[in-house]
Amino acid sequence: MDLGLEGKIALITGGNKGLGAASAERLAAEGANLFLTARNSADLEKTAANIVGRHSVEAAFLAADLTDPASADIIVASALERFGRIDILVNCAGASQGGVFWDIPDQVWQDSMELKFMATIRMIRAVIPQMRTHEYGRIVTIVGNTGQQPNPRMLPGAAANAALLAVTKGLADEVAQDGVVVNAVNPGPTRTERWNTLMENLASSTNQSVKDVESGFMKEIPMNRLASPDEIARIVTFLASDAAANMTGTSITADGGWTKALP
Repeated sequence: MDLGLEGKIALITGGNKGLGAASAERLAAEGANLFLTARNSADLEKTAANIVGRHSVEAAFLAADLTDPASADIIVASALERFGRIDILVNCAGASQGGVFWDIPDQVWQDSMELKFMATIRMIRAVIPQMRTHEYGRIVTIVGNTGQQPNPRMLPGAAANAALLAVTKGLADEVAQDGVVVNAVNPGPTRTERWNTLMENLASSTNQSVKDVESGFMKEIPMNRLASPDEIARIVTFLASDAAANMTGTSITADGGWTKALP
């Protein structure tokens, strides 16, 4: 299937590794040009170079800290200077610590909302004006299934995820007439560096082994396995394409059957 992404310009946050890098790879495979951003410049340079080496696309990057309120405008301005427009925004920045509720300090909650929620809000707010001007835009936020299926040991992230799902629906209604669609992907446990770090942190805070903590999550997943980053990236790429042009304000959950709810 031709997804119609040839020559599109995709801005991806968290694009240096994990789901962000996997999404960049998939979009490039469909012919999209990339502008990547994350904190680590060396990782961004390596990811961009690898993708350009495998696909006949252009890729640029800018290292930035999305917890800085000014960074979103700077990133978008740099992408527009490089490519002239932004057709697609993929939000993939932000990770949250887990733990036992009464042991989680205020700072963890604040950090979760600042990076996962506010950074996404600022990126969307910065990119939408030019999308509305061009009457075209695809915004895809990688949220997480805990926004709908909260896990008691992952509540800071679940709170940020639920807030992002609310914004996804409300904003989609606001810009639907402007040719801009806004959707989300809710991955379940996915084998990334972020997941491995979360398992290590939970193991430390609960005095368990990493294997035992992960096994506890596996019991909740009917498919009894973690997703691969590429599996999630394929869904992101579909939502970023014109094949999903009639979908907006919705989210696709890909968690191996973990979420217990009717569609």
